Amino acid sequence: MKQELKELRKELAALKKEMSIVKSLLNLPVERPLNRRDELHLVCRSLTVQNHKRHPGVWISSESGGPEVLLYGPDRKPRVLLEATNQRGAVNILGSDGEHRAQLFTHEEHGHVLVRDKDGTPRAGMKAADIGGVVSVTDAKGKPLAFMHGDAEGGEVHVVTPKGQSAASMRVGSHGGMIAAHDTKGTPRSILTTVDSDGAAMMLGRDGHLRVALGVTEDDGMVTVFHGKEIPSATMTASEDGGWVQVRNGEGETMGILSASAEGGALALSAPDGHERVSARVIGGAGSIGVSDDQARMSVLLSQTPHGGMVAAYTSEGKPAAVIDVQENGGRIGVTSEDGQVRAGLTRDKEGGGLIAAMGEDGGVQTALISHKEGGRITVMGPENTTLVAIAATPDGGKLAIYNDLGILRAMLHVLEEGGRLDIQWAGSPAAMLAANEHGGTLVVLDPEGEIRGSVPEADGAEEED
Repeated sequence: MKQELKELRKELAALKKEMSIVKSLLNLPVERPLNRRDELHLVCRSLTVQNHKRHPGVWISSESGGPEVLLYGPDRKPRVLLEATNQRGAVNILGSDGEHRAQLFTHEEHGHVLVRDKDGTPRAGMKAADIGGVVSVTDAKGKPLAFMHGDAEGGEVHVVTPKGQSAASMRVGSHGGMIAAHDTKGTPRSILTTVDSDGAAMMLGRDGHLRVALGVTEDDGMVTVFHGKEIPSATMTASEDGGWVQVRNGEGETMGILSASAEGGALALSAPDGHERVSARVIGGAGSIGVSDDQARMSVLLSQTPHGGMVAAYTSEGKPAAVIDVQENGGRIGVTSEDGQVRAGLTRDKEGGGLIAAMGEDGGVQTALISHKEGGRITVMGPENTTLVAIAATPDGGKLAIYNDLGILRAMLHVLEEGGRLDIQWAGSPAAMLAANEHGGTLVVLDPEGEIRGSVPEADGAEEED
């Protein structure tokens, strides 16, 4: 027992000695026990903290260039390095080989983030600048593949080809956003953008000039196709009233227009001088096709009437010259004068017969050729449609009648049964008669009261023969 106590006292004396040494190294009071008010002040140039297996966990060093902190993983390999200098601070994520894989640091008072591949080559980065920020992605040789940056007006994203040409981009500016697709040479070929809240899509040629444009203005849409150096060739537009398509030649002059509205549709074809040559329209349910000359004067019109169709031809001065249409009784062909009045016509009457008529300046019929159920008739008229001469077919043959200027019959030559007869009248009463029958010829002269004044041959039965 005494021996055990002796050894215990010996070990306690050694422990006190070691404790005194530790207190001395830590700048703590050696002559008394420690309490909670004692402060620990450690001063060293480097410090290593180990785990329970005496593997390094944290290494802290302070050199003239600045302090460093190194964190180890359970595999005793460094994984994180923290650095601080007068110019920058940095956090470095390390790979299993101890090389940098990701870095977070400051440069010229701006923050930077850099990500590397397994070979240590930078592949992506992010940094801040005075006017915005930049995010970039690079290939194995450090050439940019894509980058994003922002400035005072907005942001911008670019995807780059292996040759460094922009392949696609997205921007935000003062007027709105824009997305662009580029060809292998970096020339923009397709653009989707907004301008003052209106959307637009554009396709460009290899020369960078506009080829197709799609736009929206408020509630209306528009498509324009271009040729060469942005010469508009065709335009299609929609509006509240309908839509229209406009086609132009190589000089940008309008050659054709197709439109629609609440009243109907229209098609217009023009010559290079800009004047309309051919037009087709539907207005109020009625359709028409017109052909014009080099002064936009109508030449031919194909239209519609309440009874059917109509074709009209015009003079070189644009005045009506001839018309083919459908009237109440059937078809009609008319020839007009310079004032537009019909001068000659071919039509039908109410009975279904044919009618050819020549009109005077007042529009009245002067000469008419008419067909009816008994045959044909030719009528010559004077002013106010007064009949002057009539040639007609009768059941027995033909008839010729002559009237005065008041339309009163004066003479008539006609076929009677198997012979012919000439009647001359005065004031509506028979005055003389010349007839022929199977017995020969007869001449009868009458007085104003209708009594026979004389006859050849003289016969009391002359009136019965009549």
